[in-house]
Amino acid sequence: MRVRSQESEVRSEKLRPAICHPQLATLILLFTVITGCSSGPQDKQPTARIGEPAPQFTLNLIGGGSVTLNDFRDKPLVVTFMASWCPCSNESAPVFKEAYNRYNPKGVQFLMIGIQDSESKFKKFVEKKGFPFSAGFDKGDKIARLYGVNAPPTTLFINKDGKIARAFYGKVVETEKLSDGKTVEIEKLSAWVEEIIEK
Repeated sequence: MRVRSQESEVRSEKLRPAICHPQLATLILLFTVITGCSSGPQDKQPTARIGEPAPQFTLNLIGGGSVTLNDFRDKPLVVTFMASWCPCSNESAPVFKEAYNRYNPKGVQFLMIGIQDSESKFKKFVEKKGFPFSAGFDKGDKIARLYGVNAPPTTLFINKDGKIARAFYGKVVETEKLSDGKTVEIEKLSAWVEEIIEK
């Protein structure tokens, strides 16, 4: 009897770590989501070459049709890579909507590209947030790799000459009060958009 009891204790000890693995996996995933879009980590910074011509791409849009980089020729362009699961992408939504409303009348184009996500979840994210500019899903993260984008949210600023003027990983952190009394994180983004208008 005692031998059997010791065997069952040994078996339960061997099983115990297996039970903890799902909990450990959940903690790791939670840590990744929390730290995934905070600015700073070198491995998350985009490796796009500043001052170089932006690589050509074709993106299938969520509402149908497609867009290429050539469609934005001679226009300043803000390209933001986002994901539905990323807290910083969600927090950045009003920033980009406000920036679009402010700068699109001045000729600045905006494009959102979904990465590291499922197409259906990204589509729901775009519809829920009501972005006023085009958005598409980067199947297989091919465009992201082309631009050296490692994680969402990453934003690229492309000037009228089609060259990458700036690349930024993380959410924009400065705030501005809107006419309706709400605050939105726009000031830093505005300065970067102004840079590509001027060039």
